[in-house]
Amino acid sequence: MKRLKLWMMMAAVFSLLLLSACGGGAEEASKEKGESGNDSDIIKIKVGHISPDDQAYAIGFMEYAEAVEEATDGKVQFEIFGNGALGGERELLEGVQLGTLDMSLITTGVVTNFVPEVAVIEFPFLFRDLDHTYKTLDGEIGQELLDKMSESNLKGISFWENGERYVANSQRPVKSVEDLKGLKMRTIESELLLDMYSALGTNATPMAFPEVYNGLQQGVIDGSDFSTGVYYTTKVYEQSKYFSEVPLYYASATLVINQELFDSMPEDVQKVVVDLGKEYAAKQRQINQDLMEEYKENLVADGVEIIPAEEIDIDGFRQAVESVYEKHADGYGDYIERIQNVE
Repeated sequence: MKRLKLWMMMAAVFSLLLLSACGGGAEEASKEKGESGNDSDIIKIKVGHISPDDQAYAIGFMEYAEAVEEATDGKVQFEIFGNGALGGERELLEGVQLGTLDMSLITTGVVTNFVPEVAVIEFPFLFRDLDHTYKTLDGEIGQELLDKMSESNLKGISFWENGERYVANSQRPVKSVEDLKGLKMRTIESELLLDMYSALGTNATPMAFPEVYNGLQQGVIDGSDFSTGVYYTTKVYEQSKYFSEVPLYYASATLVINQELFDSMPEDVQKVVVDLGKEYAAKQRQINQDLMEEYKENLVADGVEIIPAEEIDIDGFRQAVESVYEKHADGYGDYIERIQNVE
C-alpha cells in the first residue's frame, strides 16, 4: 500500500511538472511572436513543384518568391519544396485544392483533370508560334480559363512555360508518324493527350513524372513528350537518346494557389501575388528560352541524337491528329476558333 501511495504521489508531481512545462512553452512561443513584431501577421506559403533547381520552373519561381517577399516587406514568406519532393503533379494539385499544400506550379495538362476547359490550350499543333501562344495565354481567353479554376478551389494566377513538347524515345529516330507507331509512350492523365497518342498509333501509358526515368530504364515505356528543358535537367535523356523536334503541342504551367488561402489574404497582398505572378510568367518564359540552346548543346555532347524539325514530316503529324479535333472540338465551345483568330 505504501508503495502504491508513493507511485501515486510521484505521478501527481510528474503531471504538475508536465503541465508547468507545457504552459511555459506556450507562453514563451507567445512572447517570441510578440517580440518579433507581429509574427502572427506573416503569411507563410508552402510551395511544391517537380522542377530540379536548374530548370526554368525553379529559377523563375525563386525569383518570383523573392519579389513577393520584398514587395510585401516580408509579410509573405515562402517555403519551397522542388524536384518532386512532395510528390507528382497530380498529388501536388490535389494538395493545393484541399489546402494541405498552399501553392504550386503545375503542368497545365494535369489541371485539366480538375478544370476540363483548360485542355484546349494543349490541342496538338494549335498555336502558330510562341508570340501567338503568349498573346492567347496573357489575354482574354487565358484569363477566362484561369477564372474557371476557382470552381475547384484553385486560384489560377498565370500561365508560365513548360515549353513546346517534343518526342523522345529509346528505340529509334522519329521523322514521321510511321516511325512512332507501336511505341509505348508515356503521357499525363489527360483524355485529350491519350487520344492524341492513340491517333499517332502508339500505346499511350499514363504515368506520373517522377516515375518516368525508371519507366524508361525498365522498358515499361519507350518514350514520352518533353520540353527541351525538362528533357535535359531531369536527365531522362540518359534513357531516351532520340529527341525529335516535332512540336506536338505547347505545354504551359499554371501558377495556382489555394482559393481559400488567397481569399483570406489582405487585398494589397492579393494584388502583389497576382500582379507579380503575371509579371514573372513573362520572365520565366524568357529564362526558359534563353536556356534552350545551352541545353541542346549539352544534349548533343552527351550523345543524344536530335532530329531537327526540317527533317520531320510535320504535315503528316498534323493530318494524323485531325481525328482529335473531330472528337473534342465540340466540347470546347468556341475556344478553338477564338484562339485561332488571336492576332
